[in-house]
Amino acid sequence: MEKIKCPFCGYKMPITFSKDAKCNGIFVKCKGKNCKIIFEIKINKKQVK
Repeated sequence: MEKIKCPFCGYKMPITFSKDAKCNGIFVKCKGKNCKIIFEIKINKKQVK
């Protein structure tokens, strides 16, 4: 599993996803001490066969 990082401050969010996850349209607020910016989580991993 991998953790989501804030694209603005680099804070590792307490959100994890599996290797075959796909999503878009999920908005979260950064938990970083001085950031608090809302950003969208987009995961579109291609599976290698």
